[in-house]
Amino acid sequence: METYKLQKDKLNSFLKNLGEKFAVYAPVESDGIISFEKLENGKELVPDFPRTHRPPKEVFYPQTEVMFRFDNGDMKSAEYDGKPIALFGVRPCDAKSFDIIGNVFIDPKYEDPYWTARRKDSLVFTVGCNAPLPSCFCNWVNGGPFDNAGSDVLVTDVEGAYLLEPVTEKGEKILADSSTLEKAAKKDIEKAQDIKDKAESSLSEAPKLDSLKEALDNLWEDPLWDKASLKCLGCAACTFSCPTCYCFDIQDEERRGKGVRIRLWDTCQFPLFTQEGSGHNPRPTQKDRLRQRFMHKFSYMVETQDSFGCVGCGRCIAFCPVNIDVREFIKEILANKD
Repeated sequence: METYKLQKDKLNSFLKNLGEKFAVYAPVESDGIISFEKLENGKELVPDFPRTHRPPKEVFYPQTEVMFRFDNGDMKSAEYDGKPIALFGVRPCDAKSFDIIGNVFIDPKYEDPYWTARRKDSLVFTVGCNAPLPSCFCNWVNGGPFDNAGSDVLVTDVEGAYLLEPVTEKGEKILADSSTLEKAAKKDIEKAQDIKDKAESSLSEAPKLDSLKEALDNLWEDPLWDKASLKCLGCAACTFSCPTCYCFDIQDEERRGKGVRIRLWDTCQFPLFTQEGSGHNPRPTQKDRLRQRFMHKFSYMVETQDSFGCVGCGRCIAFCPVNIDVREFIKEILANKD
């Protein structure tokens, strides 16, 4: 596939043209928080950022969304019916998360129409990480700063320009049809490769995690869970900032026969998440809930999806108020497996 070059001073024109067919989302800063928002009403893309504070999964899977409206017995679905969605500026770890969540919401037996309505026909422009953060560990979980999983186009930030490499046929077509792009020269491609090599070498060496699932399964009652949970506040900063967490609650808001059913993010780190109507809670302690998070990410999803439920974005490390580091915990688990 052909590699293209986009001069940075033509980025806005490129996105404007893209917006003729797509609803374009990109990193936008508001009150010091960078998240993916639709480029409209004067909102401007943040061109250079290490990682968005909120994961872009919320574009396809909103934190709160109306499922349907009802009025005295009549019901109307509220599925997304706007333009196809295009995201520009997604980091490789977050793009990979779309595939992981997609495997949950688009199951061979069941398909979530709300996820599908937004994700289908979407276009993902992933911008590689020239300078991974100290908290990044994508290489631990079969990723990398320029991994193209979940992407349609892989973008490399080179001096004064972007190089755009199509990953899918859909991505190739959108690039070939653009009048703002030029074909990349050999020296541009070589420069991009040097940037990729430096980024990958900057990451700390990844331990082998082939035995992690088995180690977790054999350490169910190990005292290390008690030790780790003593530090955990149960605030759920880790799960709400995680690009692969997908737990939700469903609630009805009704008055005089009219109302809506909404879906909103929930978390396994809250006591009420598993509390039953009888009052019984199968995960009554923080130890139980912390263990559930790690087992889900590194054991259960390996069993059901044959991949980790973690992309190594490092948000849980960066946002944890008591400095729990998943990497150190993984090392401890592997050290205790024998």
